[in-house]
Amino acid sequence: MKFIKKKTFYPFPVYEFNLPAGHSCPFARDCKIKVDRVTGKFDVIGKVYRCYAAPSERFPGVRKARWDNLEDVIRNKKIDLPMDATHVRIHGSGDFFSQWYFDLWLDVCRKHPKVKFWAFTKSIRFWVERLKEIPPNLTLQASYGSIDDDLIAIHHLKFAKVFGDRDEAIASGLPIDYDDTYAMSGTQSFALLDNFKYSKKDKGK
Repeated sequence: MKFIKKKTFYPFPVYEFNLPAGHSCPFARDCKIKVDRVTGKFDVIGKVYRCYAAPSERFPGVRKARWDNLEDVIRNKKIDLPMDATHVRIHGSGDFFSQWYFDLWLDVCRKHPKVKFWAFTKSIRFWVERLKEIPPNLTLQASYGSIDDDLIAIHHLKFAKVFGDRDEAIASGLPIDYDDTYAMSGTQSFALLDNFKYSKKDKGK
């Protein structure tokens, strides 16, 4: 089981747990891309915007690490956090692929109450099934672009919405999250800028 320690994007070290893009995202629609485990060939399914996590899987080592994580969690049904973890983003790539797997992360959060967890998800139905059981140290946001988008308004869920144009994002009235500040905590929904149109350097301009 491999966590990735990010030291540059965030103001403090954050661990990410990643799964294969697309293959572990059963309810993704607008951004879905599956990368062949062996060949690295891309199968672009979503036509609205590109999954930001999929391109990394052109590297065999990245594909192997993500598939190893998926197989390990299915086989052992447990997740062991790094000993020094204080902040964990669940799924820089991938999503909650089943209800039992979503519930497994809820258990991990409960066992580590001093660790801050957050996740974006298009597996909204799994969240809805556990609305009253989300630990206080876990912040979830529904990602627009799933086949379950209607559940966001029905259940008044915090959400994130990707915009391909900065002016449209501003016009939406949603604050733009450049560094997961809104994603980490709170109930404020927010906008994201398309990673393939705005680089890290110019997102804040």
